[in-house]
Amino acid sequence: MEVRWEVNGLWITIAAMTLTLVLFWHKISFPFEQCKNTKMYTIIIPARNEAENLNRLLPSLLSSPSPNREVIVVDDDSEDGTKRVAESYGVKVVQNPPLPKDWMGKSWACYNGAKVANGQTLMFLDADTWFVEDGAERLMQVFEQKGSAAVMTIHPYHEMRSFREKLSAVFHLVVIASSGITAVFKSEKGGFGPCLIIDQKTYWELDGHRSIRSDIVEHLAFVRRAAVKGFPTYAYSGREVLKMRMYEANVKNVIKGWGKSFATGATTASPWFSLANIFWITAVVSFLINLPDLGWWGLIGYLFLVVWLYRILIDIGCFRWYDAVIFPVHFVFFVGVFSYSLVTSFFLKQTTWKGRTIANKKRRSS
Repeated sequence: MEVRWEVNGLWITIAAMTLTLVLFWHKISFPFEQCKNTKMYTIIIPARNEAENLNRLLPSLLSSPSPNREVIVVDDDSEDGTKRVAESYGVKVVQNPPLPKDWMGKSWACYNGAKVANGQTLMFLDADTWFVEDGAERLMQVFEQKGSAAVMTIHPYHEMRSFREKLSAVFHLVVIASSGITAVFKSEKGGFGPCLIIDQKTYWELDGHRSIRSDIVEHLAFVRRAAVKGFPTYAYSGREVLKMRMYEANVKNVIKGWGKSFATGATTASPWFSLANIFWITAVVSFLINLPDLGWWGLIGYLFLVVWLYRILIDIGCFRWYDAVIFPVHFVFFVGVFSYSLVTSFFLKQTTWKGRTIANKKRRSS
């Protein structure tokens, strides 16, 4: 019986380690390349009630002036002075037309911003992000190295200033694993939502945001469409380039925020990578449950997971080595919030964003 348990413990450990390797083989570090940006580009910021965030984003952008840059804020029927704040920084403000029935709000705002953009390259950027010094220029320099047919997305580096914010660790890992860009068999159809960079000619060739107007996770859908059409796609971490801060108020905000994100985004993930995520979470949780009885295999597996998870987490946000050491805490939190998300998805049947109901919108296939 003891030998049999040792064999079972070995397989549990191997399963957790192998699935972690398979899903997180490739890193997403931002490639710093020495080159000079010469093309004019336009940053388009869809903004619905984003006055507070614009007071953080726009100074980080305008502190490094560039004659080749245009900034457009699309005011999407805001009620908090978003337009006034944007105008105070001297950027171009576009008033978004009324939302058509079959469009998602963010895509509609991005589309209308693109129609009046003068830049040869377009950068669509969420208002709750901000740049490090010269971050926008670095993004554009790397993009130009990829060629005018490229489509590039960036996952902003998560700035965290409390332990409760770091409870997002496993959620970030699942989001990245779902994209497939870190897997052994790397997917070319993965991407991130907060920042999309694309040549204007390519954008209109793909019919812009009109082509994915009803998709909830719009830029992931856009990347998939571009990949199917044969355009090269790239996805990177925003470490040392672009940052964000999520759900900073309290643990309740972390739970509600991630619960809502998983409820609205679950149907957009690749079925294969979603299944791989389920197997991975199950294997790691099973490993943790049986850890006290695994002996040396348990210690070896635990140390391996600490090292490999930390290798990925440092590209995602300001995680430290000890955050990886206590990864069981993050997994317990994830399982609890994911269960909450499932309950709210099935019983509430709808999700809201900025005062708009979005879950009952038609979902277009990508």
